[in-house]
Amino acid sequence: MASEMRGFVFSITFIIIFSTLLATIPAGLQGIGASGDSLIPVDPKLLTGFDETANWTKSDYTGTFPSYSYVLPTAGRTWATDWYDLADDIFTVSAFTYWWIILVGIDPCKFLSPNGTSRGTTLSIDEIEGDATDGSVRYSMVFTTTGQDAGALVVFWNTTTYTDPQDAHDNDVLNFLHGVGFSSSATSDIGSLLVGLLFLQLPDVPVLINMFLAVPPWACIIYVLWFIIKEMVPFV
Repeated sequence: MASEMRGFVFSITFIIIFSTLLATIPAGLQGIGASGDSLIPVDPKLLTGFDETANWTKSDYTGTFPSYSYVLPTAGRTWATDWYDLADDIFTVSAFTYWWIILVGIDPCKFLSPNGTSRGTTLSIDEIEGDATDGSVRYSMVFTTTGQDAGALVVFWNTTTYTDPQDAHDNDVLNFLHGVGFSSSATSDIGSLLVGLLFLQLPDVPVLINMFLAVPPWACIIYVLWFIIKEMVPFV
């Protein structure tokens, strides 16, 4: 009896810890409820899961030295991206820090490719083309001064219409998206995620892998049910 009770306590504890860990998976890594641009074939997980985002294309740049400024709620910073119209177009992203209306600091961002390669503070169209897969690429960004996280830059275009990012940029349909933070709704889909796991339907997870992940919680659930039934029906 003592061993059965220990098994019951272990199963309950496992289910609680497992569900808690499942709830901490950041939105955007789950794949639940993701919805990408219906006209642009891009992995929706690249575009979702951020607290705040800003997006733009070539037409948003203005001025003699084309630039585009936008505001994300990140400690009073105003973000700015510059585009250098050269033979190989080059892009930069920086954070401007203001005291009232006085500019007191500029933090340029360094781009890190999906495989961890540093692209420095300037990102060229050729680098985008080399790093992209199926018309999309997501760069991690860090501040060069502190090394702290500066969000992510996603670049994507419609490969069914444009052969490369330069062609898309020239036609004002190369899309840029700057995202910061993880979505505060990261745990809102735990119910759907847990159901998907138990029914071998985790998003973007092969059925065989889903099965291996589902075996432990199913085993604990079955043991708990058996123990409860056994205690309620003494003759079992």
